[in-house]
Amino acid sequence: MSFFGKENNRLPARWALPVAAAGLLGLAAFQLPADDNPVRTLAEKAAAFYAAARPEKVYLHLDRPVYGTGETIWFNAYLVDALRHRPDSLSRIVYVELLSPQRRLVARRTLRVEEIGLAHGDIELDDSLRAGTYVLRAYTNWMRNQGPAFFYQHQLQVWPAAPTQPVDKPGPLTPARPGAQKTAPAKVDVQFFPEGGTLVAGLPSTVAFKAQAATGRGVAISGQLLDAQNKPVGTGFKSQHLGMGHFSFTPAAGQQYHARVTLPGGGTADYPLPAAQASGYALHVADNGENFAIEARYAGATPPGPALLVSEVRGYIVGLPPRPLTSDGKPVTWTVAKSKYPNGIVHFTLFDAQSRPQAERLAFAQNGPAALKITLTADKAAYAPHERVLMKAQVTDASGQPVTTRFSVAVAEQGAATLDANAETIASNLLLTSDLAGYVEEPGYYFKNQSPEITQALDDLLLTQGWRRFVWKDLLAGPVPAPQYRAEQELAIRGQVTGMGHNPIANSQLTFVQTKPIRQFLSATTDAQGRFSFVGFDGKDTTVVTLQARRVNGGANVTVRPDLGAHTQGGLPLPGLPGVAAAPPAVADYVRRSRQQRVVERQNMPADDIRNVQLADVAVTGQRSQSVIPSDDPRRLIPGVVGGTVLDFTKMPEAQSGIPIFSLLQGRVAGLTISGNPPNQSIQIRNSGTPLIILDGQRVDADVINTINSVDVEAVEVYKGNEAAIFGGSGGAIAIFTKRGNKNYKGPLPGGPRENTSLAIVKLPGYYQAREFYRPRYGAPVLNAPEADPRRLTIYWNPSLQTDSKGVAEFTFYTADGSGNFQATAEGLTLTGEPGRGTGTIYVAPKR
Repeated sequence: MSFFGKENNRLPARWALPVAAAGLLGLAAFQLPADDNPVRTLAEKAAAFYAAARPEKVYLHLDRPVYGTGETIWFNAYLVDALRHRPDSLSRIVYVELLSPQRRLVARRTLRVEEIGLAHGDIELDDSLRAGTYVLRAYTNWMRNQGPAFFYQHQLQVWPAAPTQPVDKPGPLTPARPGAQKTAPAKVDVQFFPEGGTLVAGLPSTVAFKAQAATGRGVAISGQLLDAQNKPVGTGFKSQHLGMGHFSFTPAAGQQYHARVTLPGGGTADYPLPAAQASGYALHVADNGENFAIEARYAGATPPGPALLVSEVRGYIVGLPPRPLTSDGKPVTWTVAKSKYPNGIVHFTLFDAQSRPQAERLAFAQNGPAALKITLTADKAAYAPHERVLMKAQVTDASGQPVTTRFSVAVAEQGAATLDANAETIASNLLLTSDLAGYVEEPGYYFKNQSPEITQALDDLLLTQGWRRFVWKDLLAGPVPAPQYRAEQELAIRGQVTGMGHNPIANSQLTFVQTKPIRQFLSATTDAQGRFSFVGFDGKDTTVVTLQARRVNGGANVTVRPDLGAHTQGGLPLPGLPGVAAAPPAVADYVRRSRQQRVVERQNMPADDIRNVQLADVAVTGQRSQSVIPSDDPRRLIPGVVGGTVLDFTKMPEAQSGIPIFSLLQGRVAGLTISGNPPNQSIQIRNSGTPLIILDGQRVDADVINTINSVDVEAVEVYKGNEAAIFGGSGGAIAIFTKRGNKNYKGPLPGGPRENTSLAIVKLPGYYQAREFYRPRYGAPVLNAPEADPRRLTIYWNPSLQTDSKGVAEFTFYTADGSGNFQATAEGLTLTGEPGRGTGTIYVAPKR
């Protein structure tokens, strides 16, 4: 166990990236003295940002795109650096969380990442969950420095396992891109996005639009642009894909434009466009196949001087020669080959003569087909139920050469595997959605092929989505802020001790008492920012620690704020489901079959692997005293259990003196024996032994109670004999309820306002041990195959397959009772950062 009272936020020297390190920057710079080269200055600013930020990405490969309540999500996590998409070495811990439609935490998995950036796990969807749209998110502690917008976030549809199960209703829309013009109370929300960021009077402009229903899904619309006198401008417009499209026009000075939109169902509504500025810059980017053609214009009273165009893809910067702009709107142009960039989003920025950003535009560079190809072939075209399947995976690069790599594979009924045919893939995530702000509907669609329709749809998407890595204005304003969160190589308990107004308390005296899985006692002091960090946990079991802080003078008016992970609440509720009756027929059929696989999984699950057994409310017999703690108080270990001898500390004058709890109990409860001196007291109950100690609903060791003063306690309940049987063991039980643990406590709190709590109990989960996917072995010498195997959804999952030197890997599995087509889906990532995906299909004939 180690303690770090001083958080070192400086990155090691080996993490610092020089300006032109490892191909980080590609400079197509014009001829100027090095000191006066604005491209180099901008490149150095970007390099400093990336060197300090060390951005990471996480992607989850799921066994299926949608689920039903009662099923299990099987996933494989890929952790990479955000620039080259190579296995990340900065972090060794990934957190995977499931958030409810109200964005509350449902489940969390703490995963140990292998050296090659992989980790796998599973999340069981409890039968009691409400059906709806959930968020599956994944992140590292280091990723928190840039905020939840940079986490992996996947909207997951969870359908009801039974027709009568409640379904969350659709929620409001996801937030729009900042600065977008929108209307709030309409059934269909239509937003308009001028290319480059603004409309300028007298300059030709392209305007993209996005139409969304109340569910947050895109809807088809058409419309006509009108001026302030309701005169038509242009020939009208129509959405092309998921409610998105674009049109072009030249705004006139002094005019305000709006669009009259024909909505689904035939109704119409008017939506305003952003107002046109009297002067400013316009930026236009055209995809000409192998090249980007860029055009810039300016309208204003005086010529603005030369304009500089800088483009960037994941830290790779290309600066193009400056062009002198005039004030009459005449265009200047650049042409740049896509081959200059790695695949991904190109961030074009137009700078003025003073190197101030004036216009921005996103485009996508795709150089040829996918660099990694995974081909799945089975040994037969058709199989009988319970028959062994041998499947071969061949992995090659763009030139057809074999690739040695790791990948994950799932085999699921084709109907379930394709319910969301355009679901996210490893390529769409790493190359597209992970660098965009906001939710992207059907991201897999944009990577199906490079047809003109898809290329245009992708361009419309990038016109309506915000880029989120950095803002040039902020980058040029000053140094990059120091990171607040550490990169984790091992499990840790971190946090901060603060006073009033969250002001950090330096040199606070911190007491650390660990009661599980081992017992140890430590003391430490916080650093200048009031921070603390304890590391060295082996991660095999959940660790229970009590932290207590005091000021240097011994005062308890402080708050211990353990870092419990990323924020789980806030933001708008997620889009709801339409209900099974309104869902596609494939969904209704899928829901009916979901329960069948759940039954088989339960029947074949080892007894010691059944988790989350919930205790029902239990009534305790015997003599009871009137408790000051309600029976349904969340601080109770077992809801509904009320009884024993009750001591109301709020009505005991002695309790306000702050003497140790055990000293105050001595002589007040018959049969209770206290021995030793503070802070090393022990407790016994006559004819029972050592009691179970419960602090605000959590089992703790007596050493923890020795650190608590009676002034912090609201009440104590002592259970003896038969009263304590419900808690387990034979030594009785003592339940201690603190004032700070009661959010409804009305009396005065020691040390000041309610936010002050100098005591915190922290449960640090160990690394999650992923369950093994159930695989029956038919025909094996051991008779462990079930007579019936109604698996019809996911019938095989393997998160860790490895190709050999020939790029080949083979795996086997057995078919189930269900017949029909089954789809195998494999995803992987090379050590050089190339994502790949492949599918294959088998047919299972019906039983004869």
